[in-house]
Order: sequence, then C-alpha cells, then structure tokens
Amino acid sequence: MQKVELPATAHSGRRLAAAVILLVVGVVALAYAFTGLFAAKKGWQEIEADTKNGEIGCGGDFVLLYELGASGESVSAEKRGLTAVYTDATVQAARLFDSALSYEGVHNIWYINRHPNEAVDVDPALYQALEQVAASGDRSLYLGPVYEIYNGLFSCADDAQTADFDPRQNASLREYFARCAAYGADPSSVDLELLGDGKVKLVVSEEYLAFAREQEIERFIDLYWMKNAFIADYLAQTLIENGYTRGALSSYDGFMCNLGGGEESFAIDVYDRAVPAGSMTYAGQMSLVYLRGYPGNGMDGRRFYEMADNTVLSAYLDPADGLCKTAWDDLLAYARGGSCGRTVLALAPLFVAERPDTGGLEALAREGIFTVRCENGQVRCTDPDLPVTAEEGYTAVFSGE
Repeated sequence: MQKVELPATAHSGRRLAAAVILLVVGVVALAYAFTGLFAAKKGWQEIEADTKNGEIGCGGDFVLLYELGASGESVSAEKRGLTAVYTDATVQAARLFDSALSYEGVHNIWYINRHPNEAVDVDPALYQALEQVAASGDRSLYLGPVYEIYNGLFSCADDAQTADFDPRQNASLREYFARCAAYGADPSSVDLELLGDGKVKLVVSEEYLAFAREQEIERFIDLYWMKNAFIADYLAQTLIENGYTRGALSSYDGFMCNLGGGEESFAIDVYDRAVPAGSMTYAGQMSLVYLRGYPGNGMDGRRFYEMADNTVLSAYLDPADGLCKTAWDDLLAYARGGSCGRTVLALAPLFVAERPDTGGLEALAREGIFTVRCENGQVRCTDPDLPVTAEEGYTAVFSGE
C-alpha cells in the first residue's frame, strides 16, 4: 500500500498556499514534489477549480489532490472532466451556502434570512445540511446577528480598532451579543422548520422581528465557521457521484474528505500548538475535522485576530453568550465513512467551551467519532486501534474507558 506524504519543501504562489494549507491541517500530500501541476500527467496532482467570467466559487478555500490515470481513461480527458465537475460544484456550493450575497434564482441562506415565516424551496444539498444541523440540536446556526458584527474583528488593523467588535472589551456590545444569543437559543423566538420535499421555513417571533427591525438585523441564521464542513461534504459527494473517487479534499480551516477509491494510505500531522507532535495514518473513505484555537496559516486572518498581548480571538462563538471560546489548542476528529458536517456538529459543543471535557470525547468515541489531542507530552487518541505515532518527546497513548 502506497503512503501519500507531504513534501517538506514549499514553492511560491499557489503552490506555497497549497503546501501551507495541507501542512497546517495535517492533510495528505504526495510522494512527489508538486511539479507539472497543470500538465495532464499520470499520477497525483492538484486539481484547481477553473472559475471564469467573474464567477464566485469556493475553490480558493480548498485543495483537491487526485490520482490521474488510474481509471483507464486518457489522462487529459480525465483531468478535463474532473476539473469541470469540481469547478461547477465549487460555484454551486458557494452560492448555496452564502449568507451575505444573493444570486438570481438561488434560494440560499441569504434568501432564507430575507423571507422569515415563509416556506422556501431549497436545493437538496442545502436542505441536507440544514437537516443535519436541526437534528444535532446545536444552536450555533442562530447566532447570525453576532457573526455579522464579529466578522469586522478580523479586518482590524490594530488593537485600537477591536473594541468596536469585541464584546469582552465593550460592555454595550456584550449586552447586545447576550440578547441575540438569548433569542437564538430560544426555539420559540427563532427556529428552522424542515417541511419536507426540500422546503424550509425560518420561523421568527414577532418580538424578535421587532428587535431585528430596531437593530437593522437581516441575518438570523449563518453556518459561519462550520460552513466549509458542509461544503466539503457536498464537493466530496458530487465527485464520488460522478465517478471521481481517487482523491483527497481539504479546506484551509480543517475540513477533510478522503474519497476512498484508492488503496493509498494517508498521513495527517498532529500538532501541539504549532509544534509537530505526531501523525495519524489512515486509508479508505474518511471524513476528518481539525480544529485549532490559534492562527496557523496565511488564510487564518479570516477567522482569528491575535492581540498585542497574545490573546487570540477566534470565530468559534458559544451559542450560549456569543463569546469566543476554545477548550483545546488542537483537536482532530474523524469518522470512518462519516461526514464532516455530522462530525463538526458533534464536536462543536466540546471544542467551543470554557474548559476541556475528556469524558465528552470518550462518549463521542462510542458513537464512532474518534479524536486525537495533545496533553502533557502525550498524543492521546480515543480510537482503540491507536492509528497514531508520536514525534520525539511525545508518547502515543489510547485515551478511552
């Protein structure tokens, strides 16, 4: 069985971005250096979405590595077909899960927010994602007004600007966040009803609507930091349905899908706050979620702000009060044959918390969602098969009942 590894060297431009993304979230890479990426050559290559004419896609958030030439089809034809399918999927996903922009004929999250208390027909992919959120009981979806303001934090040039967006520094903002969170936590104030046949209704109470008009709120729901988990599932499902299964997909913010069609094994690095601590090896169809409580790559400015005193403010907001919290610096979770969406929904209440809950991680293991974390010089894994190895100075141990 061939093991797919990330090359230690990085190149400039797009290749550097791909290498950094893959290295930081610990995903896969290739036994060969990234050469000839744009040539139709047999073997592992990066496949880029080919968006044109000003189309908005989400391909920039993802890296797709694929083994060309194993299907029996000509490599050139396979690459063209794969690129077309992947490109179309990234454009469609960007539109469906967008909470900030509207698109003609697309009933996306933006559209749902603008039509409260109305039944709305949505695409099956969006319906499936919202169905998973509803089934989980997680109320992070309803922090839309908070997310909209908090986004401004990540655009701040210096600490002096952060008080307008950080509720920990701004008492009136903290009160506003708490009130929005209270509405969001209350199903009688706001709730998403799944009506079947691809129809959803965002039910908002008259009291909350009045508050929204007063505060100029237009965004009741938003998948926010979880969005790429559901997009990763959609992209992976689309590729598999079109016969493209010999690849691995990863996002810059830690959502990964191995498509499961080859016999290669993959190595994922595990970090202890940016220090390499070990790695996990796996094969077959797998969904993985790697959450970090600190910025680790060039794109993380979109979801982290580090203060001058090294305090890190992140996009991980607690639905109880709207404040950012992370219980671990690094937490890897995976489910064999599962989905990133279900995995992140199960993990969120444990990661977005004041303090670690190891008992909660062990409970997830009983549901088939295993985790890897670092603690006191140990790489602790809740999988009894212990598919992890440790770097020098660390020990790999099973952490279970």
